[in-house]
Amino acid sequence: MSAILALSRAQWLTMSSYRLQFLLSLGGMLVSIVPLYFVANAVQPIMADAISNEGGQAFDFLLIGTVIMSLVPLAVNGLPGALSSSIRTGTLEAMMATPTPLASILTGLVSVQLLIGAAQTLILLAAGAVLGADIAWARIIPALGTIGLIVLSYLPFGLAAGALILVFRTSGPLSRLVIASSALLGGVYYPTHVIPSWLELVSRVIPMTYGLRALRRILLEDAPLVAVLPDLLLLAAGTAVLLLLTFWAFWLALAHARRIGNLAQY
Repeated sequence: MSAILALSRAQWLTMSSYRLQFLLSLGGMLVSIVPLYFVANAVQPIMADAISNEGGQAFDFLLIGTVIMSLVPLAVNGLPGALSSSIRTGTLEAMMATPTPLASILTGLVSVQLLIGAAQTLILLAAGAVLGADIAWARIIPALGTIGLIVLSYLPFGLAAGALILVFRTSGPLSRLVIASSALLGGVYYPTHVIPSWLELVSRVIPMTYGLRALRRILLEDAPLVAVLPDLLLLAAGTAVLLLLTFWAFWLALAHARRIGNLAQY
């Protein structure tokens, strides 16, 4: 735990030194909700029937999808970005030479980004509520748990990208492919049941599909956890399998990098 806190503090000090960039990023996201509000009102008559089981209001539906989608790049790109930076600065080899467990090092490298992303999510949801989004704030605790599970479900892709960074110094198109497929087929802007049947089959292997559907029912329909349990169990099971596989792949990539001695070479 001390190692995680130390690495998190280092990440926080680095990120807090760019206060203007952080404020501009948050401000840009807040401003983007305004056009989303007007677009949602324009498409409400078209979307109402399709989203009747997920709140029924286009603005609420799009707000949840857009806000949660902003967390996916953090989960997918956070670790490979931190690894690339550590390799460039020469700190990765030093960290890996310590007796600190690998899981603690990886957690410390991404924890601050994810916590800041969670705080931004709450701020954006509150801003949406000011514009009229009907959010069941009494269900915020199970909603936060669901959001955490969604983020966790994308960390395996970050591990896979990190493994590619260690071996090839680039993650290739993996991160972009995961983010784009989640945005287009994960139910962010429209429910998955309205897309062609062959594409809907693809959406069933995308974590966002299950997480967003459960989250919208919790926050927009005040549904109890038992009502969304099937989606959450499928998401949790898939996440557990992917985490085990990608952590093993990362460990192999790290062993390879150590064997050829290029942890400190970018």
